[in-house]
Amino acid sequence: MSKWVNNEKFEDFKNQKKGESDEKPNTGGFYLKWENPKMGTQEQPKTYKVRLLPDKNQDFYKRYYYHFFQSDDKTYYIKCPKTDNFENFCPYCYANQLLFKGNKEDQKRAYRYKRNERFVGNVFIVEDPRDVDKESDKKVSGTVKLYEFPATVESKIKNELVNEEEGFGPAIFDPEKGHDLQIKVLAKKPDANGKIWPDYSLTQFSRKTSSIADSDEEIKKIMESVYDLSEYLKSMEKTWEDHEKILKQELIWDDVEEVFRKKVSQTSQNKEFDTGNVDSKTVNDQNEPNEETQTYDTSKENDVSKDTGETEDDIDEDALTKELESM
Repeated sequence: MSKWVNNEKFEDFKNQKKGESDEKPNTGGFYLKWENPKMGTQEQPKTYKVRLLPDKNQDFYKRYYYHFFQSDDKTYYIKCPKTDNFENFCPYCYANQLLFKGNKEDQKRAYRYKRNERFVGNVFIVEDPRDVDKESDKKVSGTVKLYEFPATVESKIKNELVNEEEGFGPAIFDPEKGHDLQIKVLAKKPDANGKIWPDYSLTQFSRKTSSIADSDEEIKKIMESVYDLSEYLKSMEKTWEDHEKILKQELIWDDVEEVFRKKVSQTSQNKEFDTGNVDSKTVNDQNEPNEETQTYDTSKENDVSKDTGETEDDIDEDALTKELESM
């Protein structure tokens, strides 16, 4: 076992990944995110090489949920409260469910508030082909960044974690004798609407091991530059006052106000809210749609664009913004 990866923490994380279902149930200022890899062509992928690294708490990477929509001249990227526990109340998930019960116009509006999934982890950038066109002080190769990646990439990582016969296990996080993640991005054929989506199917880990630096001192310096994932996700949270302001601006406050105020009141009285110890029955007593018993077609929630077959997991923020502008 590598001296850079805590075996007990890794085993806990691996078991967590084994137990997960494959079904899917303005970020923080000073954190440095890696620009999402751009796609190549249908025949030739663009290839990026990174080494996954645990943070100082030996958190390897984290899943979070978010809501992404535009309102007037602002673009909102909001961490969903259900990230921490699915029992938590989220006003945007609630609005999404209410609108899906309405007419076609309501259902179209519901799309704005759909819940999306993403993952985030630390990466040491071994090779970014975009550096060729950058000034030396703008190059990112040789630095640590936060990488927010879609479920299609996470499935590749997860397979290496849980496949005990053929997977590389903790070695994918080892800075000294580890395996690079080779992110290969093809372009899919244009969909019925002429949009082109990224294809991560060729993404894989290198078979050979390597070190990200020539000495322990250099590796230690790199490992000291990783970002705290829990702090990063915390930086994305908004206050209930912020949520209320946004909901009013979106003109859906009247629809959610009663349940919103009750849940906020419960939150202030019940300090265990964030751990999920909240009486969900009170929500149903207020006629809030129950996610476990909803009968509307949830497949509509996961469509980025009609007939594309793609989800927002595969798209970066720039593409999401263009998609929203076209609606």
